[in-house]
Amino acid sequence: MKTFQLFNSSSLFTRTRALTLAVATVIALAINLIGMITGITVLLSHIIYIPIILAAYWFPRRGLVFSTLIAVAYGALIALILPLDILLIIATLFRMTFFILIGGVVSFLSAKLRESEQQLHEIIEFLPYPTFAVNRKGEVIAWNQAVEEMTGVKKAEILKKGDYAYSVAFYGIKRPALLDLILSPNPETEAWYPQIKEEGKKLVSEVFIPHFKEGKGIHLRIAATALVDGNGNITGAIESIRDITEQVMTESALQNTSSRLNTIAGIVRHDISRKLAGLYGILSIGVMKFDDPDVLFFIEALKDSAQGIQRQIDISREFKDIGTSPPTWIPVQETVLDAVGRLGIGGVSFRSWTERLEIFADPHLPAVFFHIFDATIKDTDGVTTVIITYHIRENGAAILIETDGAGIETGIKESLFTQRDERYGNGLFLAHEICSISNMTIRETGTPKKGTRFEILIPAEGYRIV
Repeated sequence: MKTFQLFNSSSLFTRTRALTLAVATVIALAINLIGMITGITVLLSHIIYIPIILAAYWFPRRGLVFSTLIAVAYGALIALILPLDILLIIATLFRMTFFILIGGVVSFLSAKLRESEQQLHEIIEFLPYPTFAVNRKGEVIAWNQAVEEMTGVKKAEILKKGDYAYSVAFYGIKRPALLDLILSPNPETEAWYPQIKEEGKKLVSEVFIPHFKEGKGIHLRIAATALVDGNGNITGAIESIRDITEQVMTESALQNTSSRLNTIAGIVRHDISRKLAGLYGILSIGVMKFDDPDVLFFIEALKDSAQGIQRQIDISREFKDIGTSPPTWIPVQETVLDAVGRLGIGGVSFRSWTERLEIFADPHLPAVFFHIFDATIKDTDGVTTVIITYHIRENGAAILIETDGAGIETGIKESLFTQRDERYGNGLFLAHEICSISNMTIRETGTPKKGTRFEILIPAEGYRIV
């Protein structure tokens, strides 16, 4: 299997290490030889650990063999220089054993470390998204195949290079990348990425690179996070990149389509409203001109149908903007007061105890309360009091809207939140659709002739108490 250059050292690098090891070995043995000649044999033997550890760390596959050879060399020097006795022989054998043991342990740990690092870099290499990493100095330590394909810069050309070489590969100039904010936060770097968001421990931003794809340009979503050691110290940073060009184009096309459809729908609504106004005028003249009961009944039926069409136009006008803005946290108390203000109905007492409740909902949430109030007050008899409260439940929360008065008949409840019912369906259907955007539901659980009780059911993650 082909390994990363980071762990597959070049011949020059290997020769440098081998030369350093040879010099360290000669010096360590020479110092011990001088010590033996002068009668020092205990302290100076520890110097031999230096070449053993270096060999085991740099060349883990050969570390055990090297430590064995240097142990034999040390034993041979003892045998040749010093007069042997049983205590010296035992001490020398113990030192030789420890030399071999230390070399074997360090070789094993070094091999496991390299194996772990190799696995990590293979994971980075085969990630589907372009990914690269730098050390604390800003030198590239990982550059996977996907980023090679995106930039055209090969791994061998950029590994170990610093001075913003990775940014040149993307932007054509030396400038900070998003991961540089991890290594050294500063306003100048942030200026390159005006829309940075923090998602957990990573920074996320989007950029447009105009010279990619033969000058057509691409939109990229970038995520960067820190590389840390066992003590939590930042040792580098890693950046992952995703091409979101198609997503951006799709969203733009949908926005353009939505805008055009809204324009067309607005024109149609205007034309229908204008024709309805003319129809109302004709029907008003008919009421004044005719006195036949059958004709007046027929004219009144036409007026009711025209009013139904007008209500449908009003509902469609509200529908056109639903879902165009993302859901957000909305204080319920302010929303209720907003809806009450829109009603303009006197003689009905509103009491709301929802001051601390916020829910995650579409910005058109006031329309939900408006249409519930409108349906319960205008379309039911005897309503004098509306009470709004909330309850925390095992699977979330519920906003309760309770009224006195006649209530809603059981047979009507099944079609309350659809467009099938002429009396209730329009506004409540709109309220239902707004709530469904953030996974909320509405139901009516009141008792007929004892008032209405609407429940807005909120999922556990969709509410908070502040």
